[in-house]
Amino acid sequence: MTSAPPARTNSLAGRFDPRHNSLNALRLLLAALVIVSHSWPLSGNEPEPNLGGANLGTWAVFGFFGISGFLIARSRLSGRPPVFFYRARALRILPAFLVCLVVVAFVFAPLSLLLDPAATWNLSNALSFVLRNLALYPPYLFQGGIAGTLTTTPFVELWNGPLWTLFWEACCYVAIGVLVSLVPKARLGMVLVSAFAVLTVVAFAHRFALLTLPELLARPLPLFLAFIAGSLVLLYAGRILITPLFVGSALAIVVVAVLLGIVPELGTLPLAYLLLVLGTALPLQKVGSRFDVSYGVYIYGWPVQQLIALALPGLPLPLFILLALAVTLPLAWLSCALVERPALALKAGRSPQMVATDPESTR
Repeated sequence: MTSAPPARTNSLAGRFDPRHNSLNALRLLLAALVIVSHSWPLSGNEPEPNLGGANLGTWAVFGFFGISGFLIARSRLSGRPPVFFYRARALRILPAFLVCLVVVAFVFAPLSLLLDPAATWNLSNALSFVLRNLALYPPYLFQGGIAGTLTTTPFVELWNGPLWTLFWEACCYVAIGVLVSLVPKARLGMVLVSAFAVLTVVAFAHRFALLTLPELLARPLPLFLAFIAGSLVLLYAGRILITPLFVGSALAIVVVAVLLGIVPELGTLPLAYLLLVLGTALPLQKVGSRFDVSYGVYIYGWPVQQLIALALPGLPLPLFILLALAVTLPLAWLSCALVERPALALKAGRSPQMVATDPESTR
C-alpha cells in the first residue's frame, strides 16, 4: 500500500499548523459577534441587521460550525480510539455548559430580582431549568426560562437563547464519530460530499417552498451544512490551495450568496474555507493560546445582556455592546480557568497547563 503524496506547500494542508494557528482568535471574534448581534433585540433595538438572508449572529454561528467541522474531523481521524474522541468532546463541551446552567439558575436569576421588583423566583423552577436542559438544550424538552423572572425585558424569562445550537453541535460530533467508524477513510470524502449535496438541495427546496420541513429540521439544517463544509475542507486540504484564484473564487461565491439572499444555503462552504485560510495566515497565534475564552463568551453573553437590559433600560446600543463584552469576558475567563481547562486535563490525566498547548483541546 503506497503512502499518500505529500501536501503541496501552497495547499491548506501544507500551510496549516495545528499547534500554531489563529483559529482561537477567530472563534473569539465570532463569539463576540454573537453578542453584538444579540444586542439589537435584547436592548429593544429592532430590527437586527440582516446580510444575505442571515443576521450577524447567524454568520458567526456558521463560522463556528465550519471551524468545528474541520477540527472535530481532524480529531476523529487522528488514529486515537473512538472512546478517546467521545470522552474528549464530552469534557470539552459539557462541564462548562452545566456550570453555566447552575450559575444562571442560582446566581443570575436571583440577582435579577434586585433589578426587577415585579419579578419572582422559586427553587423548583430553577431546578427544572437545570434538569430539563442537561442534555444540551434538547428540542421539545428544554426549558428556556425561569418563571417569573425577566418580566420587563424584550425577551421575557428567556435566560440563554444561544444554547440551542449546542445540541446540534453535539449531534454533529456523534455523526462524524460514527461515520469514521463505519466508512473506510478512502470513501469518507465522497460520503460527505454526497451528504453535503443532498442537504444543499433540501435547503434550497425548503428556501423556495418546494419542500416544507418542520422547524425541528429546518432550523439546524444550515448548521449541518457548515459543519460538513469544515469537515470537507479538512479531508481535501491537500488539494485545496491558498492562492489568489481559490480565495477570490470563495469570496465571489460569498458575494453572490449575499446578493441573492441565500447565504445559509450557498455560503457555508466558502465561508469555512476563508476562515481556515485566515486561521492559517493571521499572526494571532497567541490569542487564546493559554486561555481560549470563546466558548465562555458564547454561553455567558446572553444572560449578561439580559441583566444589563434590566439594569439599564434604554442604554444606547454602542454602550450596551461594550458593557456586555466587558462583563462577559471576565466570566468567560473564569469558566476557562476554573472549569474548562481542569475538565480537559482529565482526558489523559494531565495538568491544565499541558492542556493549554494541546491542539486536541480546541472545540
